Amino acid sequence: MKSDFFSYLDGFNLITIMVPKPIDNDHKKFALESGVQKIALTITKVQNIGAETKYTCAINDTIFLNQNYMVFDESRNQSFLRTGQIVRTELFDMMYDYDGDDLGVTYSETQSTFKLWTPVAKEVELELIDLKGIKQFIDLRYQELGIWSVTIFGNLDGYKYRYKVRVNETFKTTTDPYAIASSANGAYNYVVNPQKFYAFKHVKPEFSGRKVDAIIYEASIRDFTIGKSSKAKQKGLYKGFIEELPNEGLAHITDLGITHVQLMPVYDFEGTDEIKKDEFYNWGYNPSQYNVPEGWFSANPDHPYERINELRELVDTLHGKGLRVNMDVVYNHVYNMGTFPFEKLVPGYFFRFDDKGIRTEVSGCGNDIASERPMMQKFILNSIKWWMNTYHIDGFRFDLMGLLDIETMNKVDSLVRSIDPAAFVYGEGWNMSNTLPPEKRAHMGNQQFMPFIAHFNDAFREAIKGGTFSSTLGFAMGGKVSNADLFYLFTGSAVDQYRFFNPNQSINYIECHDNHTFYDRAKVLNPNFTDAEIKDFSRLGLSFVLLSQGVPFIHAGQEFLRTKQGVENSYKSPDSINQVDWTLRAQHLDLIQTVKDLIDIRKTYKVFRLRQVADIKQSIRISEQSVQTSTVSFTLNGLNQTIRVFFKNNYIDELLPAGEGFRVIFDGFKKVDQPVTSYVVNQPGAYIFVKEN
Repeated sequence: MKSDFFSYLDGFNLITIMVPKPIDNDHKKFALESGVQKIALTITKVQNIGAETKYTCAINDTIFLNQNYMVFDESRNQSFLRTGQIVRTELFDMMYDYDGDDLGVTYSETQSTFKLWTPVAKEVELELIDLKGIKQFIDLRYQELGIWSVTIFGNLDGYKYRYKVRVNETFKTTTDPYAIASSANGAYNYVVNPQKFYAFKHVKPEFSGRKVDAIIYEASIRDFTIGKSSKAKQKGLYKGFIEELPNEGLAHITDLGITHVQLMPVYDFEGTDEIKKDEFYNWGYNPSQYNVPEGWFSANPDHPYERINELRELVDTLHGKGLRVNMDVVYNHVYNMGTFPFEKLVPGYFFRFDDKGIRTEVSGCGNDIASERPMMQKFILNSIKWWMNTYHIDGFRFDLMGLLDIETMNKVDSLVRSIDPAAFVYGEGWNMSNTLPPEKRAHMGNQQFMPFIAHFNDAFREAIKGGTFSSTLGFAMGGKVSNADLFYLFTGSAVDQYRFFNPNQSINYIECHDNHTFYDRAKVLNPNFTDAEIKDFSRLGLSFVLLSQGVPFIHAGQEFLRTKQGVENSYKSPDSINQVDWTLRAQHLDLIQTVKDLIDIRKTYKVFRLRQVADIKQSIRISEQSVQTSTVSFTLNGLNQTIRVFFKNNYIDELLPAGEGFRVIFDGFKKVDQPVTSYVVNQPGAYIFVKEN
């Protein structure tokens, strides 16, 4: 379709026209035509822009977004009227806000209905491939509120499908953004019968719903079993993750006393090859199909049901082991905006643009999702609902949550808790400047407006571990941190609103998949540290994580000094870097025992899991310290006991004054039970004393 110039529908009564200088003149006139309809345009503004002239035109008539229009000038030069900024107007949102939950495919054994939301499409065609490979093309019809639909009679179970959509001049092929099943590498979607999904055998494990009662363990499906050190037979796969392996894998997690396993991305992502699995590596923060399980972890990714059933079985198995399952989700960007279905269906709607119409990319990934727009918000909510209802997911970790809007995040949280009152939401609350007004961003600084959502506490990370992006040594590595800061961090970063309003909002961590592991960072911050010293410092850091008020978070392998060979950002590094090395477990059984015993102590004494700031203020005091020591101690007054905790970060001989009637229950390494009034120590670690009241 030939265009001599370009025209864009930027509002229901606004058209922007860009005319090249060779066909421009001082007496320009424009008319809009569609069939027999002809509408004269009124030029309201003229601007010279380089080699073109920009005409802003008003239209005084009703136009229909799903119809073709041509703009002609006085010389019959022509332009196809393209969809422009109209999709980002309030009136567009009001007119095309569809509240149905039936987008995608609604399947039955006798018929299947296909529905898409694209108010601006001119034609939509379904490409359907039957079980014999016979292909047919079927037109969808426009309904209302931007919905295109077609119902096909017969049993379409296992049929492949995708769409061809024409919004402007040309057709574009796209998968279904609402799809729930996919062929390998996302070439086609499948029609599937939910009755064929794996049947859950276990109920969800009991959990209080109080975030401070959780102990979160972050793991990647592939990393967990892909290495040569793993005894798993189905390495790097969903099936491998749940193999019964002594002293490894799932048995190791349950032995620690973990309550929640946080799975790194298991939705369908790009950056890997699902068939040639060893060709590329990627963490998975590259969303491709939001409601489809990733095929890289599947034994048969081209099968309609395999990946679905493998992930359902994985979650069910973890539930059977007493472990809840949290899912890492990325609703702030997609891998490739140009190829993602959103941009092919409604160009410019689902992503953010600045006031000049330029696409933003604050995420660092080429695009930013506009979570604040009604149909994008609805997509996120329906996606969350799908994962909870279909896969029994117990909680969600939101990547770059600070890029999303507060309203959407609060609606997500309300939805999650309405489905499962014990489930919870947390995320990366970094304050990242974007097109949203500062007061609407879901970042940590606005946590008072998201009272039930937790945030990764980077202040905790930096003070205890040390500089992630600086050379500062943290307290756990022998660095100097003020007693005031240590008190605030130990008390959930909530006293005096240090960071949060209550400790449930603080995810306490010193290591995760991002950045260096603790071991690797210690090597960077002080190359002279011995491995024995790093182990002691790691023990201290883990102790501070597990004993502080708030929500403890552990990265898989952190408990046995996981290393990524010094690689700081391993998002696409090979398996040799990202794999969990299970031989390290045998080398560091004492450190694992430390973690296991501290988790047990945390669960035993409720005073380590207080939910309210008022209770923390009443129950926890920091003890006065000698100027000669950097050791910090806290007194916790429980209902039936008094507990004293000392955190020591050096190798100086020191006498810890426990007091009369106390017994030591943790000696820096493991649980013990010995009456003492004082205790001599000379290694970094946590030392815990208890007196029954």
